[in-house]
Amino acid sequence: MPYAVSAVVGRMLALEQGEDGQSDLIPRARLHTASGQWLVLHASRLSATGQIAVIFEVARPAEIAPLIMQVYDLSKREGEIMQLVMRGLSTAEISQMLHISSDTVQDHLKAVFEKAGVRSRRELVGNLFAQQYQPRIEAGRGLDINGWFT
Repeated sequence: MPYAVSAVVGRMLALEQGEDGQSDLIPRARLHTASGQWLVLHASRLSATGQIAVIFEVARPAEIAPLIMQVYDLSKREGEIMQLVMRGLSTAEISQMLHISSDTVQDHLKAVFEKAGVRSRRELVGNLFAQQYQPRIEAGRGLDINGWFT
């Protein structure tokens, strides 16, 4: 059995047995596939049979953002700024939203660019687009009602 599946099943069992003080956390794991796609695995007890089901879903952007932050070793603030850049906000808008100066936003952006190996917002967005969205578009994946790939 793959490690990620064992991990979510083990977490489910630990929660049920009260061995984990964080009972509000859902048994789940994120997994990066060989094709470059991110998946989220969830464990749940089936009430009819008592068996544990492990569900595989394509990860949504909100679930991937923390992983991208870890991959690039971004601080919490750098990650917040990266996400706002990905949403298309300007330096002034980010500054206003986070209640920090434009110079501070620029300093954080420089750090993000250095860690991500890019030189501009355009290159950062382009790299993340190429990694996360372009493969789905090329595969002809349609969009659901929420605007996410099916």
